[in-house]
Amino acid sequence: EAAEWARRELASYGLANAALEPWGARRGRGWVVDSYSVELTEPRYARIVASPRAWSPPTAGVVRGRPVVLELRDSADLDRHRGELRGAIVLAGPAAPRDTAHQRWRFQPPARRRTPAELDSMARLADPGAPRDYWEDAGGYTGRVRARLRFAARLREAGVAALLEPSRNEYGVQVSSYQAYDTDVSGAVPAFVVARPDYDRLVRLAERGGPMTVELSLRAHYLPASDSTGYNVVAELPGSDPALRDEVVMLGGHFDSWNPGTGATDNAAGVAAAMEAVRILAAVGARPRRTVRVALWDGEEHEDYFGSLGYVRRHFGDPETMRLLPEHARLSAYFNLDDGTGRIRGVQLQGNAAARPILAAFLAPFADLGAATVSIANSGSTDHVPFRGVGLPAFNFIQDPIDYESRTHHTSLDVASALLEEDLRQAAVVLASVVYHTANRAERMPRTELPKPRGH
Repeated sequence: EAAEWARRELASYGLANAALEPWGARRGRGWVVDSYSVELTEPRYARIVASPRAWSPPTAGVVRGRPVVLELRDSADLDRHRGELRGAIVLAGPAAPRDTAHQRWRFQPPARRRTPAELDSMARLADPGAPRDYWEDAGGYTGRVRARLRFAARLREAGVAALLEPSRNEYGVQVSSYQAYDTDVSGAVPAFVVARPDYDRLVRLAERGGPMTVELSLRAHYLPASDSTGYNVVAELPGSDPALRDEVVMLGGHFDSWNPGTGATDNAAGVAAAMEAVRILAAVGARPRRTVRVALWDGEEHEDYFGSLGYVRRHFGDPETMRLLPEHARLSAYFNLDDGTGRIRGVQLQGNAAARPILAAFLAPFADLGAATVSIANSGSTDHVPFRGVGLPAFNFIQDPIDYESRTHHTSLDVASALLEEDLRQAAVVLASVVYHTANRAERMPRTELPKPRGH
C-alpha cells in the first residue's frame, strides 16, 4: 500500500514511467503481527515494554510462568540446563552491569550534530577504509542469522515456551531477526526483545526469589509463499538532450523498515528527501540533459539489499560474475541517502578520488548550509553498495547523526516525531542540486577500476 501511494505521488509530480518495478522473488514468507502482550502479573502488575523478534512464530495461546535466567550461548549451555527448559519462559542472560557497552550513550548527548573538527578530519582522510568491496560489506550476515535460527530451533525442541532477550539499545526496543530469507522459521521458539530497564527489572526479580509471574502472548501469521514478488518504486524526469537522454543519474533511499517503529529515520527520511528532490526539479521546470531516475528500494534491511541488488542485476550486471549489461555504460552516478533525519553535511566518495573536484564544486554553493565536506571514505550497509559492486560511481551522503545510532536506529522510537523537517528540507535541496548538475555535465561521472569477479 505504501509503495503504491509513493508511485501515485511521484506520478502526480509529472514524472514519467512511475511504476512498481519487480526486482525478483523474496526468499521467505511475509510476516504479520496480529497482537502481542508481555505483562508482569506478580508480585505486582506492570506492562512490559517489548516487541516480538522479527518473524517470530506465535505462542500457543497465553504463556504464563516464573521466568528463569539462563545464559544460553551454545549447545553445551543448552545441555547443562536442559532439565530447566521444559515449558519455561527464559530470560536470556543476566542484567547488564552499569558500565557495559550498551550504556555507552548514558554520559553522551542523545542527539548531536557533526562538529567542524569532525568534518575537517573526514575531509583529510587519505585512506578510504572499509568496506572496500561488495563482499567485504556483506560480511556473512545471513550465515549468522541461520546459526541463530538453528539454535532457536534447539530451544524449541528442548521445550522452551518463550524467550525474552534484552534490547541492545538503552532507550528504545531494538529488535533482531529470525529470518535468513531462505529458511523456514516455524521451528524457532517465540521470542520478544524487551526494553533494557524492564528486562533488568525482570532479571532482578527472578534472581531475588519470591512470587513472580509473567504472562505473554503473540498472535502472528505468515503470508503465503506465492506472495513473493518484491518491488522497487521508480520514476524519472526524462533527459532533454538527444545525445545524452539515454544516460541516467539516479538517486534514492530504501522503503522497507524494521517492525517495532514505523521506519521514519530508517529510511522514510531518505525516501522523503529523494521524492522532494525530484518534485522540486519537476516544479521548477528543470530540463536536465540526462534522465534523472528516483528509486525507492525494497529489501534493504538485514544487509542483503535485495531491492537495489535485484535492480543492479536486472539493469547493470552481476557483482559475482561481473558480467555487465548494456545499461552499465549509460549510468553516470547513483546518490544514496540513508543515515537518518539529519541534514546533509557533505558526501563520501567511496574511494573515487577523481570525483572529488566535481562534487566539491557542486556542493560549494551550500557551504553556508554546512554541506561542503567531501571525504574519500568508504561506507557500507546501504543501497549504494550493489552499484559499487559492479564498478559504478555510487555515493552516500554525510549527514548529521542527530540521535540515529543512540535512539532511533532499528528501534521502537523510530517514528515520525523523530524527524526534523528543516533538516529534511535542506537535504532535499542539496540532493536536487547535486543530481541536476551531475545530469548536466558534459561527461559522465568518473569511474574507478572494475571489481574482479568473486573468487578472482
